Amino acid sequence: MAYNDDQNEYPLPAGNNKKRTSVEQLPRFFRTPQNKKFLSSTLDQLTNPGVIEKINGFVGKREAKAVSVLDNYLDDVTKERQDYQFEPVSVYEDFLGSTKYYADYNDYIGLLKTYNANTNNHSALNEQEYYAWNPNINLDKFVNFREYYWLPNGPQEVAVPGQSNQVVSTYRVEVLEQDNDISLVFYPDGLTKNPNLNLYRGQTYRFEINSPNNPLTIALYRGVDPNERLDDSSILNQTYTEGVTLIPDPDDTLLN
Repeated sequence: MAYNDDQNEYPLPAGNNKKRTSVEQLPRFFRTPQNKKFLSSTLDQLTNPGVIEKINGFVGKREAKAVSVLDNYLDDVTKERQDYQFEPVSVYEDFLGSTKYYADYNDYIGLLKTYNANTNNHSALNEQEYYAWNPNINLDKFVNFREYYWLPNGPQEVAVPGQSNQVVSTYRVEVLEQDNDISLVFYPDGLTKNPNLNLYRGQTYRFEINSPNNPLTIALYRGVDPNERLDDSSILNQTYTEGVTLIPDPDDTLLN
């Protein structure tokens, strides 16, 4: 019979036995040429020790800035696979982490070839229409939005003291004599004697003066002693006249 040539017993596929064929472990009756051919292409690939070859070389793109002419790159089986090594891929996994779909750029080109697409010019193959769009926004605020404070209701109001240029503030000045002490009282307050006045540049103030024999003069400063009275010579040197206009009535003074 045909199997008479394979009736010997063989050692187990272990140890120093480098030739490990799984068909030798079958019963003698099953050592047929068909089973030998089938097992040599399936189980024998797992039982035989692998042959390791040490390879020293690069894979990937050769157009990078760090590439040198002396670098050794490994060739792939086809030019397409060599041109697109380590390209991004599309991967889909289920909730268990099992890969259900995997496709890279070569798979994409191969799929187009099955539809009889012209894949010779990849630039023309992948080009698409595009449109320019101007959102009419401040791009700096859009990109660097963390550097800005967003106020939905706008900034808070800031109170600015004073009045508009068209408004004239009127003060009425009268003389008050008490125990030979002469002081000036300004209305509309009418309570504080010789008060401090805050006058703002650019505003118009009208003084209606009713102080016989006690004229009102606005000076730059009074002197070292705040109680020091100004004589006629010091008044001429210290009087503030810029923007001050006397109207026909000598008892009224308009400060602008």
